[in-house]
Amino acid sequence: MRYPANTPTLSALLLVVLLLTACVPVLTPTFPPTPLPTLAPSPTFTPSPSPTPSPSPTPTPTSTPTLVPTLDPATVASIVGTMDAHLTQAGIEPLCLRWEDTDDDGKAEWVGLYHRAGEGGQGELRAFILDDDETWHELRPLKKEPGKKDFGLGQYPTCELEVRDVNADGRTEVLIWGHAETSTTLLHIFVWQGDSYTLLASFEGDAGIRQENRDGDLADEFAVRYDAGSGLVWEAVHTWDGHNYGWTWERYDWFYLSRPHAYPTDTPEHAVISFYLALDDRDIPGAYGLLTQAARMAQDYQAWAAGFATTVSVEVGSVHELARQGGVATVAAQVRALDNVDGRIIATLWDVEWQLHETELGWRLNSATTSLLERWELKYYLK
Repeated sequence: MRYPANTPTLSALLLVVLLLTACVPVLTPTFPPTPLPTLAPSPTFTPSPSPTPSPSPTPTPTSTPTLVPTLDPATVASIVGTMDAHLTQAGIEPLCLRWEDTDDDGKAEWVGLYHRAGEGGQGELRAFILDDDETWHELRPLKKEPGKKDFGLGQYPTCELEVRDVNADGRTEVLIWGHAETSTTLLHIFVWQGDSYTLLASFEGDAGIRQENRDGDLADEFAVRYDAGSGLVWEAVHTWDGHNYGWTWERYDWFYLSRPHAYPTDTPEHAVISFYLALDDRDIPGAYGLLTQAARMAQDYQAWAAGFATTVSVEVGSVHELARQGGVATVAAQVRALDNVDGRIIATLWDVEWQLHETELGWRLNSATTSLLERWELKYYLK
């Protein structure tokens, strides 16, 4: 490998860090027990007995410092040198390196990302794992079908890498994030399958990918985001089922999470989406303002807003227009609401059908019919 003048090599940097962290003894402090207070005996009128000498205090034993296990400097130098030799032989200058146990054998492997220039000025992000037996594993994505854009792991040089059990299945996964074109985000998840690393899942969204764990079950969900226009994104949420990641829910959200938001009402669908996103933002006055004047006059604002006092979160998906005649439209949607009921988080899935009227300010929600589809309790919830 080539390095700029006067720049420490990868071997030297890793060797110094590993040796410094390995040779520092950790002392286990020992504190003497706190003596209990001695109460004076009650006075009596009997003659005082002869004084009894107090026992000598027991000396507090002093423990010997316990040293943490250390790595032999020769072993460290060999590990770093082997890695450096492999990279030099392959002509690779890594973007980042991690020393992690990726196959759950109790020994660490080298995980790295690097970038190779491609045709037309486009590059290609690549990933590898070097096992302790010096076996080189290239982490490769699936090839796209002919005619579809194939970004591989990504086009641009990045160092977004995670090594952990992301789905609580007892195995360690390797997550590699990549980026392409203007705002396309890619995520590839690899796992050790006994003799090689296989691709467990891959996601691609032109408006990003959100990693979350709202139910607190330690298995992360992935929301793949697609540009829906008017400052909105459509998200497909994928959940681990014990064997694979599968689509479980769809919802709309804001493209940019900063506030305040301008609520689009140029179409009946956008007006319904804006109404529920306003509720999720806790902008109750904003949601109330998206109702028709007749709907607002039918119920006082304070009484209407009190109906959302326990609401924790609202998500809306499957929004589509059913019919339109003149300035009146009918829109169907599915709404998932979370409410705090006496300290318990209750999730409710509704089938909703809205009637909307077109006004000078855009489409406004007039009246709705609802049908309860499902209700359940979340044991854990992370907002």
